[in-house]
This record gives sequence, C-alpha cells and structure tokens, in this order.
Amino acid sequence: MSANIEEVLIAALVGVGGWFVKDFLFGIFQKRNQLERVEWEYRLKEIYCPLYFWSGLLVMRLDRQFHASVCEHLQKVLAKAAYVLPEIHYYTLIKLLEVAHNQETSGVTDAQRDSLRSYLYGQIEVLNFILYRSQETGGVGDISATLSPYRNLLRLFFIGATHLLVWGLIALIIYGLLWLYQARQFFVIGVCAVVLLIVYWVDIRRRDKIEQGIENRLKGKG
Repeated sequence: MSANIEEVLIAALVGVGGWFVKDFLFGIFQKRNQLERVEWEYRLKEIYCPLYFWSGLLVMRLDRQFHASVCEHLQKVLAKAAYVLPEIHYYTLIKLLEVAHNQETSGVTDAQRDSLRSYLYGQIEVLNFILYRSQETGGVGDISATLSPYRNLLRLFFIGATHLLVWGLIALIIYGLLWLYQARQFFVIGVCAVVLLIVYWVDIRRRDKIEQGIENRLKGKG
C-alpha cells in the first residue's frame, strides 16, 4: 500500500471516528440539557407561577371558604418550594399564611410583599425566556421567531457550524493521539485517558443525582 493511500485511509478513519465521537458527546450534552429543562419547567409551572398566583389572591378580600382554599393551595406549593426560594422570601410567604390564619406575627409590610412578588415574577420571566423564547430553543414561544423564516435559517446555520467545528476539533485531537502513539508517548496518552474518564464519571454522577431528584419528586406528586 502506497504512502498516499495510507494517509487517505487514516484521514478517512479519523474523520468517521471523529463524527461518531461528536455524536456521542452531543448526545450526552443533549440529555443533560433535557434534564435541566425538566427542572426549569418544574420550577416555572409547579412553584413560581402557582406561588405568584396564590400569594396574590391571599391578600384579596374573599369569602371565608374561598380564602381557606387559597391558603391550602399556597401551603401545598410552599411545602415543596423551600429548596428554590431565598430564605427572606420563603419567610415572607410563611408570614402571609400566619396573617391569613390570624396568628400572632409581626405581619408583612408592603415593601416585603412587593419584593416577594417582584422576585417571583422575575423568575417567571427568566425561565419563560430560557425555555420558550431563547434562540437556543428556536424561539418556540416567540411569535416573531415563528413567523420569520430567516431567523430559523440562521439558527440552523449556527447549529450546523457548531457541529462542524466540534467535529474538526475532535478530529485534531484524534490526530494528536495518533501522533503521540507513533512517538511512543504512552504516559501522556494515559494521562489524557484518565482525565477524560474522570470528567465522564463526574458528569454521570451529576446526571444520576438530577434524575433521582426528578424521579423522587414525581413519585411524591403522584
């Protein structure tokens, strides 16, 4: 086999291998992003939006039965919201419930209530943008993005360019490892392999914890 043919075959094998590695890595990132998206959607739909709605109703003049129902709904949401709310806003909600139940408390000032509701609405706006209006998600909640084919084409172009750039980078890394192998730099190759295994192991542990947390919440909800 001539040297030119051998070089072409090696380049082709590196290219194909790099493409498979790229797909594998993108699959990992996509799964991780999906886990994060599930968490953000949970916070938006199950915590921030209900807290904003029920806390607003709580300060209105309502009949006793409906007022009790509002308190019950707010208590159910608040029971699972402690891990995402800042302490100051969590205790503001607790004080609102105490006032609603005629408990002895210092009460909630207008500034505290306004700060709480401003925080909740800010979280709703941020998560709504991240989940439904950002360019990363294709602007699925943005009417202007849906009606503009040019923005969709530009997004597709950037996605394709990202895949090609990552593929090229991975191919260069594989070439570098082949060069190290031919130069008999086995220690350097071993160090690179150990670093990659550690990074992969940490990522697996992180995803397992997120999946376990989501699964536990879903079981508790059911």
